[in-house]
Amino acid sequence: MAAKKTRLEMVRTLLKENPYESQEELLAALREAGFAVAQPTLSRDLRTLKVSKVFTDAGTYAYVLPAAPLAHEPKHHSHHTYGFRSVDFSGNLAVIKTASGYAGSLSAELDRLDSADVVGTVAGDDTIIVVMREGTQRSVIHNMLKAVLPHYGE
Repeated sequence: MAAKKTRLEMVRTLLKENPYESQEELLAALREAGFAVAQPTLSRDLRTLKVSKVFTDAGTYAYVLPAAPLAHEPKHHSHHTYGFRSVDFSGNLAVIKTASGYAGSLSAELDRLDSADVVGTVAGDDTIIVVMREGTQRSVIHNMLKAVLPHYGE
């Protein structure tokens, strides 16, 4: 168990220090750091750490820890739009449309808000389904979008 804990800490450290676009890159870095690990083990470790693969401002994908901005990203996303295009509602569902490749990163940002009014989100390539609790007002979703998209609603 101590080996796993040490390996998980190394994965955290590597992800905080560098953007990795693929598990192969991260696996090579782990091996370089002295960890003999197979790809399926790394995949389980990433799930354990709740790591997401997000589309970055640089136009690439990178693995990130929850609630941890990439080192090369600005701390404030004052101009970040996450490719947002539109939001529409049907019952207790919100359907958010984004540019291709952006849904995962916007969904991750919405999840980080940890709203008690949201049961969960499901992201595809350019669409996010937000499942709201019964009776939740649409304004909750609008406020969440305002929290992550500074110019939303202007």
